[in-house]
Amino acid sequence: MKADNKIKLLSDAEVDAIYALPLFNEVEQSLYFEFTDQELDAIKKYRTIKAQISFMLSLGYFKAKQQFYIVDLGLSPDTPYLMEKYFDKIDISLSGKINDKTNRKQKADILALLNYQDWSSALEPEINLRVCKLLRYHPKPHGALRQLLDYFDKQQIIVPGYRKLQDIFTNAFANEEKRLDQLILAIPKYIKEQLSSIIDRDEGISRLNIIRSDQKDFQYTAVRIEVEKAQSIAELYKFSKIFVPSLELSKNAVRYYADVTEQYAAFRLRNLNKSQQWLHTICFIYHRYQQIMDNLITSFMYHTKAIMDAGKTFSEIALMEHSSGLVIDFPKLAQFLKWFPVRDKTLTQDELDESAYNILPKDQFPALAKFFHGNTFDKKAAKWQFYLQSARMFALYLRPIVMAVPFTFYKEGSEVMELIELLKTHYASGKNPASFKLADEFGFTVPKNMTQYLKKDPRQQFPRQLKIGVILHTSVMLLDF
Repeated sequence: MKADNKIKLLSDAEVDAIYALPLFNEVEQSLYFEFTDQELDAIKKYRTIKAQISFMLSLGYFKAKQQFYIVDLGLSPDTPYLMEKYFDKIDISLSGKINDKTNRKQKADILALLNYQDWSSALEPEINLRVCKLLRYHPKPHGALRQLLDYFDKQQIIVPGYRKLQDIFTNAFANEEKRLDQLILAIPKYIKEQLSSIIDRDEGISRLNIIRSDQKDFQYTAVRIEVEKAQSIAELYKFSKIFVPSLELSKNAVRYYADVTEQYAAFRLRNLNKSQQWLHTICFIYHRYQQIMDNLITSFMYHTKAIMDAGKTFSEIALMEHSSGLVIDFPKLAQFLKWFPVRDKTLTQDELDESAYNILPKDQFPALAKFFHGNTFDKKAAKWQFYLQSARMFALYLRPIVMAVPFTFYKEGSEVMELIELLKTHYASGKNPASFKLADEFGFTVPKNMTQYLKKDPRQQFPRQLKIGVILHTSVMLLDF
């Protein structure tokens, strides 16, 4: 394989960090050239000082880099340190390199001493397979290489030369691309056409740029566009949920392929071969659809909270108005109570009624009676009155999201999910809100504490027509956002 075709795994600085001869400072010399009794015994097996110094250098360098180096003893800055520390009584000048036979023996002794395994071609099939699997989890070369180096360290295997690593990764990337291509090419034709249509550009802005644009705010236009994006790729996402797991890629890898589509301009994606286009695009759809769902659910929660907060404010204002009305009536009631015992006994019933109602109007009697009977203002009823008045807000903001988002609930057989599906079925059939009926035959039981607010008359029985916004709000409340 030509060098030009080799994948670039590391920068020059990173290559040096792994393979270059270490240059020790004084602290590092004292650390790496501090030998155990077992290591000193191994050193003493060599008869000449030159061989012993060579062994010490190789052992210290190996501890630092797990690599072997052939060093000219006379040129090494570490030779004087070793001579002074371990041979202080000997005045000898060392130069040159040890012979190949001694070098091979020392290498074998160091490997045995530190329980390391040298790289050999016998390990290559296993490492090739491992790198191919690593690429399914770490599709970026640097990430996969980092994991491989960690494996070498744990297994105490010497890292092969950089060119060998390049060969291994170049072949692994080719094999992984071939594996993915075979899976991608098996995609149905109509799905491929839909994937291609996303990055193709006939005129104007491409669909890709529309789909990957972020939701700007929670206003109607932004929510509507987000719903339209979800609907436009819903079929592709449904396919991707089944297909993407068959690629046997990690979440990290799927996200990497999706990010390429997220970041590349459409024309750059079109420059890739078709298989690569489809791979990156389907991973993008898989992730983007989920992001759009998150955006819509956030919008749903935002507007639901806004409506609920507005309902709370409405009910509190209604309570204040109700209370202030009662306070205004208290002087009239006091006047009535003072008048009634001393009233003119000769008054006819009609004259008595007229005098009484002149003091305290007839329509104020029920409110005061409820107050003194202990019946306080029903704030919840006021809230539901507001919800009924907010039907347009439900229609504009909540209804489209409910139709687009595949809601789920943590409880099995939840009534709220039955109700949401009921709404979806109703609208999907093209029916209008007025034709919606919540009837007993649907099998949905409205909680007793809500029926009084959903019925015009407490004695009324289902079925009856209900405002579709109120039904939707009932679902929201049961979801307990």
